[in-house]
Amino acid sequence: MKKLAILFMFIAFISCKTNEEQTYTGGFVYYQDAAVFQMGNVIHGVILNNKVDQIITQAKAFQQAPTDMVEIEVIGELVPKGDQEEGWPYKLKINKVISVKALAQNKNDVIKLGK
Repeated sequence: MKKLAILFMFIAFISCKTNEEQTYTGGFVYYQDAAVFQMGNVIHGVILNNKVDQIITQAKAFQQAPTDMVEIEVIGELVPKGDQEEGWPYKLKINKVISVKALAQNKNDVIKLGK
């Protein structure tokens, strides 16, 4: 009986683990110490770490302006924001960068003010 109880606790523990690492593909932009990731109509904040620094460095080759989005494919996990935090409900924690490339021309339509 004790072994059965331990087995159920183990299964419950494993099944409760959420937001495991997955592959995510979408638009990425970094500007003034904030990064945003967009998949279709869904937007997430990005947790800043050394993988984000790697993306920022690679993205410069494809950007004409610092606010231009690039397409990225990464392995990461969605982390719920804290109760006292502002922003989107989930943040993307990037654990591995697979690719960084220019966003398709028809997807980088942005209204720019000024010059």
